[in-house]
Amino acid sequence: MSRAKLKAMVKKQVTPKKILLRDKLAFVAGTVLAMLSAYWLGWSPTTFYRIYTAEAFVLFTLRWALYRIKKWHYYLFDFCYVANVLLLVHLWVFPHSAYMHKVTFAYAAGPLAWSVVAFRNSLVFHSLDKTTSLFLHWFPACVAWTERWHPDVHVREYNKKSTEAMAEWHNASLLDLVVLPMIPYLVWALLYYVKIFVLSSSRIQQRGYDTLFNYTTANPKSGVSKFVKQFPPKAQPVAYMALHVTLTGATFAVCKVWWNYYHAHTVFLLAILSISAWNGASYYFEVFAHRYVQMVGLPSKPARKKQ
Repeated sequence: MSRAKLKAMVKKQVTPKKILLRDKLAFVAGTVLAMLSAYWLGWSPTTFYRIYTAEAFVLFTLRWALYRIKKWHYYLFDFCYVANVLLLVHLWVFPHSAYMHKVTFAYAAGPLAWSVVAFRNSLVFHSLDKTTSLFLHWFPACVAWTERWHPDVHVREYNKKSTEAMAEWHNASLLDLVVLPMIPYLVWALLYYVKIFVLSSSRIQQRGYDTLFNYTTANPKSGVSKFVKQFPPKAQPVAYMALHVTLTGATFAVCKVWWNYYHAHTVFLLAILSISAWNGASYYFEVFAHRYVQMVGLPSKPARKKQ
């Protein structure tokens, strides 16, 4: 389907009543999805990857379609999406690979989980965009938690066949969680730099496409922007990627704690979820309530008089 047809379809839905109906349905769907996911994680953590896979297929397909319309599709080249794809490949193609188990653990419990904090991901049920962003970063961390502490029964049976396989699956050094994950990550970083800053640079500027680089450096108060803007314009992409590599490597190193200690890993995930809930509460009570009526275009209802 062409971008013009997609825009026409979306435009038909942009009316006050349809926006209200859409957001109500999205709120219900988001709430039910959160309850179902929480229930599944507690009821059968060994099979949680199945609901993650189903939700990933739906949410990422919708994001691709909507981001094409908004000219945001270059966000999909970012590492978080690549990490999710690698996790899905590990779960369904190489489920017994101890190497991919450790690499995807470092990605999910490292940069993806910390991205909830860095990008202020919010638990906002009525927003498909915010729900997808939180899913993108937090759900893989949950899958990594289940793989580490509650592996699938087929994986357990496979590892029982060999003491070496069992030891390889359950033991991880700093080399396994920092150096080995860094290799495919650096391959992505190189390809990303060439694609975004070399091959497609003119196309992005001419067509007004947005990228994560533009987003993170647009706010002069952000730490990333302050660091990158210290350099000449031509050197800013290199500075941005160098900062990306440094912060990612730091989150890999912290993963050694999550790998070794069940309670620390669990508390970390709960803390990340609590931060997203706080961000969501802040959004609803400080932003959403003040601008939603204006955005939809409906007059506020007067308060009823007490009888």
